[in-house]
Amino acid sequence: MHQMRLLSASLVLAFGLTACGGSDSPDTPVVPVASASSGVLVDDLIAGATVFCDDNGNGVLDAGEKSAVTDSAGAYAFSSACSSQIASVAETGYDLTTLKAPKGQFIAPAGSGVVSPFTTLKVVSGLSDTEFQAVLSGLGLAGIDVATFNPVTDSARATTAAAVAKVLADIAELSAEAGGSPAAAFRGAVAAIATQARSSTTSVFASETSLRTMVNAAVSAGLNAGNKDSSGNAVWSASQLAAAVELSTQGLTVLAQKTREAASLSAAKDLLSSSAVLTLVSSVDLSDSSAVAAAKTQLSDATELAKPQYIYLSDDSIEIVPLKGEEVTATMTQFESSAGLTLSGQTLASLEHVWLPLTSTSLALPKGGADLVLGIEIENTATGGILQARLAGVTLSRDSQGTVKAMIDDAARLHLYLKTGTGIEIGTGTKAITDISAKILCSCDGGVGIDLQKIADGLRKNFPDNTSLIDKTLAETGTFRVRMVATGADMRRADGTRLGLSRIAVRTPGSSATAAEVGGVAIQGRVTF
Repeated sequence: MHQMRLLSASLVLAFGLTACGGSDSPDTPVVPVASASSGVLVDDLIAGATVFCDDNGNGVLDAGEKSAVTDSAGAYAFSSACSSQIASVAETGYDLTTLKAPKGQFIAPAGSGVVSPFTTLKVVSGLSDTEFQAVLSGLGLAGIDVATFNPVTDSARATTAAAVAKVLADIAELSAEAGGSPAAAFRGAVAAIATQARSSTTSVFASETSLRTMVNAAVSAGLNAGNKDSSGNAVWSASQLAAAVELSTQGLTVLAQKTREAASLSAAKDLLSSSAVLTLVSSVDLSDSSAVAAAKTQLSDATELAKPQYIYLSDDSIEIVPLKGEEVTATMTQFESSAGLTLSGQTLASLEHVWLPLTSTSLALPKGGADLVLGIEIENTATGGILQARLAGVTLSRDSQGTVKAMIDDAARLHLYLKTGTGIEIGTGTKAITDISAKILCSCDGGVGIDLQKIADGLRKNFPDNTSLIDKTLAETGTFRVRMVATGADMRRADGTRLGLSRIAVRTPGSSATAAEVGGVAIQGRVTF
């Protein structure tokens, strides 16, 4: 009976049998409009992303459309109920597993409590609820309601869903790495998976052949759709595209199968965050058939592909370099302890930079590097004085020895905020500093050095009337809480243990509003001057 009621409601909606023409007949059926005022954005959970009520269905956040930002658990809430399609803004926020901003846009039908790759499959396919069940059956997800399906909390189907999401995410990443359109690649792959899964008589995971067929369809459609740069020119030739499809199909089939076979979503995290396929495909000369054949052999090695790939602090150490005197090398354990570090005779004003010696595993970074957003927050525990900085537009790259270096992009953006112990505030607000000629990051011998002097210079340059106040604040002594947060790459401890997650919200002077924020992996501890 419940299914019959649902079918009846679906038929009413499909044929548009609503009250019209001003009729006041009590027999005129009234169809309720689906709406939702809150929900969750999930691939894994996606924090800090913008979600909006797409009233005109154009996929763009337009003026007047309700929007919200997801919290640390991927949840969002609109100011009032949304009766339209719900969409995310691509490349905002970060996935709690991959620590990257999703390259594709997620869409959900009106009234959905979840926005995910599977609601996106539903919308893009254009299928009715009944027809779409064939797609879900083909993906091994029969019977779910995509409007409420959260794979993070559905342990029975979590790894199956994750395997599909991994394929989609990597296709978009592959297109972006080549200089193509990740949004087009993602949508093309979504449509192909819906078509392929619907035509499958069994789950695509029933055999390696059927899985490879689905992955190949998604990769081929996605990379073809995304094979255009911003000027409309092809980024791969026809032969290069064919090689990229072949290699990507091989690697993603292996990773998808391994992901689905994992005991739990937690056990699959290394697979989901792995950039191994992206790194190998981006590094090979796609015009060289011998190089392509060698890469395909690597991408067939399930053991190698399943290994964790990450960036880490060499020896789990941090170096603090003063303008004068000996540098201090401290372990993460010391820095994170309740006592923290003691730097006698120093202040923030006398420190040159905090150095993070970074190394990576062999397949952690693609040829073009990883785009990173960095944040630092230093707070005086006694006075409440605080210094915050957020730098977007950082690229991490790896040399042949595994040493990681950083560079600032031309389009880098820096947000700054300073509050004194007496409550005086200065900062950039939402208008970022874009003329970043000084090297905020020092990357001379490998690793990343956050240059505190350059941050201080940025404050002085942009707030010349407050120079004496800035200098006085930076010369304070006492105990300071220090947090460094990064998103865009999988950064861990040297033994592969994952770092905790945190968020820095750079404040707006004279307001409770956030000027900019960064969330992701965090290194946090205490320093006493």
